[in-house]
Amino acid sequence: MNLYRKMQPLLLLAFITSIPTASSFAVRTTDGTSRRDFLQNVAITSSAAVYIVASNPGIGNAAYGDSSNIVMPNYIEYLIEKNKQVDPNDLLYKGPDLELQLRRIGEAANRLPEIASLCEEKKWSQVQGIITGPLGTLLQTMNSLASAVGTKEAKDAAKLVKNDLIEISAAAGKKDSSGCIKASDKASKDLEKFVTLL
Repeated sequence: MNLYRKMQPLLLLAFITSIPTASSFAVRTTDGTSRRDFLQNVAITSSAAVYIVASNPGIGNAAYGDSSNIVMPNYIEYLIEKNKQVDPNDLLYKGPDLELQLRRIGEAANRLPEIASLCEEKKWSQVQGIITGPLGTLLQTMNSLASAVGTKEAKDAAKLVKNDLIEISAAAGKKDSSGCIKASDKASKDLEKFVTLL
């Protein structure tokens, strides 16, 4: 049986090479070889690969009887690790940087007065650009500061500024300069009130 297995690729090769040339195999391809030449090359290559694979059985590299080195999880150690107190100095993220966020709010507050002059000049796309650009992250910054402070007044003041910005955007969409100026003045006052609550 083992001898037949080793001889099988050679028998296949002998069979392929003994096929008589038929008219379907005699057609020449563009590079000058016939289909029969192609099939012979495929048969020789594949039979050699089969012979190499069949003649070398898979060798196991593991030593017989050795156990694996995988450490199984231990539920008790997990509970101990879970309940361990964490040193705040070891944390990668230590919360929002209040100084940086206050600086962002200050930069946004400096851009709010520009809205009134742009509304008087009827530059509505630039008004929308200020709302989505410099004031675009203002709400996120205010919400993180309000959650850091943790008071309801700070959260309510952040909501007021948000509503003011929505009013500015709606007035700019309607091209209503008086409503836009009124809403931007209200937003400036509400933003100052928010900063005083911090």
